[in-house]
Amino acid sequence: MRSIFKHIILLALAISVYAQQTPDSISVSGTLADSVKVNAETPAAVLSDEEKLCKEVAEDIIKIYDSWSPERDYKILYPRVKGFVDDFFAQYPDFDFKVIQKDKLGEKLNDYELRSFVAFKGTKNDKIFEEVSRFITTKDFYWGYISKELDESINKAADKLKKYTLSRKDTLLADQAEYVESLLLESRKYERQLDSIKAMPDEKVIDDLLSDENYNNEMMAIEFKIDSAKTKPEVQAVLERLYRDKDQRILDHIFSKRKELIENKRAEKIDAKDWWVEEKRQTIFDLYELENARLSDLVYGFITPLEEERSITSFDINDEMIKAINNNDPKAEEEFKLQLKHKFYSGLVGAFGSAVIYDEVPVFRTFRTNVLIGTFLFMILFFYIFIKVKRNREKLFIRRIPGLDAIDDAVGRATEMGKPVVYDCGIGYYTQIDTIASMLILRSVAKKVAEFKAEIYVPTCDPIIMQISEEMVASGFLDAGYPEDHKKDNIFFLAADQFAFAAGVAGILSRKKPATAFHFGYYAAESLLISEAGFAAGAIQVAGTTAVAQLPFFITACDYTLIGEELYAAAAYISRDAQ
Repeated sequence: MRSIFKHIILLALAISVYAQQTPDSISVSGTLADSVKVNAETPAAVLSDEEKLCKEVAEDIIKIYDSWSPERDYKILYPRVKGFVDDFFAQYPDFDFKVIQKDKLGEKLNDYELRSFVAFKGTKNDKIFEEVSRFITTKDFYWGYISKELDESINKAADKLKKYTLSRKDTLLADQAEYVESLLLESRKYERQLDSIKAMPDEKVIDDLLSDENYNNEMMAIEFKIDSAKTKPEVQAVLERLYRDKDQRILDHIFSKRKELIENKRAEKIDAKDWWVEEKRQTIFDLYELENARLSDLVYGFITPLEEERSITSFDINDEMIKAINNNDPKAEEEFKLQLKHKFYSGLVGAFGSAVIYDEVPVFRTFRTNVLIGTFLFMILFFYIFIKVKRNREKLFIRRIPGLDAIDDAVGRATEMGKPVVYDCGIGYYTQIDTIASMLILRSVAKKVAEFKAEIYVPTCDPIIMQISEEMVASGFLDAGYPEDHKKDNIFFLAADQFAFAAGVAGILSRKKPATAFHFGYYAAESLLISEAGFAAGAIQVAGTTAVAQLPFFITACDYTLIGEELYAAAAYISRDAQ
């Protein structure tokens, strides 16, 4: 009875406590999980006007991606890819895709597996991937048949950022001016620091040296020698020498440390000054480009979650797709379309970035008016001098160049001796200024050869130079009035190799024994080989080049040498025609 009575009392107490609870307290206990979720939710971030604009542009780009259809490209490319796959499996019908895994694991492949695996990689990389990439990355793919609306949408999205950038012109200029001023103050701060280092007392330098491990080790070694010397009989003389050495080493360290600090601070000052100059040169168009790049980065930040929602990845033709194409799996067609769309998206983002960042710069920049005026003044002065020189060219004094004055005597010598003239223009390409100057000289030399009834040989190292040389010699003979004396076979191609050409010219000089040899153009190590062969043949040699390293050899082996820019002026000097 007593236990039953006890349980009844406990039950009554529980009922009374429950009755005293409010409905709100009961609901809180019943919805504890929901309340935790509500409290865990963070308030939505408030976007600025700039971020709202970038988010809007990101959504515009994604809309362009969503609205683009890969059907046209699919109809063109898929049959080609299918053909590549069918050709491969027709050649290797027993190819097993497990071979790819075996190769990754480093397992040994038999002969058929190895040949088929190499052919598979060639089909995948060199045929399928290259074909798709070549077609899909051409300009026509993006802008040749895309609707005008999509093209306008890209420009519209880019224009939103450009207009926003233009609206911030005053802010950009003010920020740039403030930034440049801060860089100037920074460079001046380095100047003051440099002056303070130069005036730094030795005690301060020693404080910096205390953190130098080499200095501490050397001082400890000297102190050890001093302690050891104190135990010797002639202590005083040894100690004085050691103390002098110690003082000298300390002074040397102070000098080296101060020099190091000065050099480091001077380098920092120069870098700061260069950076200040570079930033000061920034124009408003450079600021627009930097601002557009910054906004583009914000746009790409908002695009990323949209890409993840659509599972946009980079373009890829993987092994599974090739296997599905071979099995005529309908899923392969859908996957191929998706890959085309991914490829289009990468080009779309790139086109948008180019449209935003690389804006068209105005043809006329008003802040460069001083440069325009200076250019006009220079051109007026140039044409004035040119016209005046042209009118009085007979009275104009030109410094005599002995090597060119000797051309008449050299060609006349060849006529008297009944020997030919050999002319080579070095190993330069036809686009090099040395070779162009040599061709102009060749025409004048050919004219004099025709007048003196001599014979000229022109070996060349390039087929194009051979054609130009032939034209120059023919023009020279025509200018002299003897076009019938021109022998086309005397202008010929020897070799494109440097030393093969040198050996060929040396052979001609050795066999023909010319009375005169001209070497005008660009030369390298073959200069001495050619000029030495001409010297051995007893020919009068006139050479000219702008290759500084080869001038000593020509000066040594030749009778006359044109140095540097004399080669460029030679044609005008000979013909007395400034044009």
